[in-house]
Amino acid sequence: MATLVLALLEGSPHTGPWTLRWTSAGHPPPLLLTWDGQAQYLEAGQGLLLGAPPGTGGSRPSAAQSLPPGSTLLLYTDGLIEIPGSDLDTGLARLRRHALALAHESLDTLYDQLLARMPPGSTDDVALLALRLPTP
Repeated sequence: MATLVLALLEGSPHTGPWTLRWTSAGHPPPLLLTWDGQAQYLEAGQGLLLGAPPGTGGSRPSAAQSLPPGSTLLLYTDGLIEIPGSDLDTGLARLRRHALALAHESLDTLYDQLLARMPPGSTDDVALLALRLPTP
């Protein structure tokens, strides 16, 4: 069994508008940071893990979301938010808080500082992918 997020970004590369279409198989939700200081977990489109026994669910759900200019989309593995002895909601809240504080930084700084601010101790792999949309 495995988790994944499969996402497709649609729109003009330089001017937008942009739409994210995705499906998730038990993976942590993408985090959308907008230029005006909002942070939203994209929790729609959640389905069963890949490899779940046949007949345990219907068709794979999907979702779509408009992404505003200047926004940053974060995709990450559960090793970034799951720390032994702490619950998942705490890890998600911690990621959201730190990501918002760094939302206007360059992507290089956002990566480095976000990884440095998350507590050590995860026994799982940590991967982080960020996409920032241009402003018109």
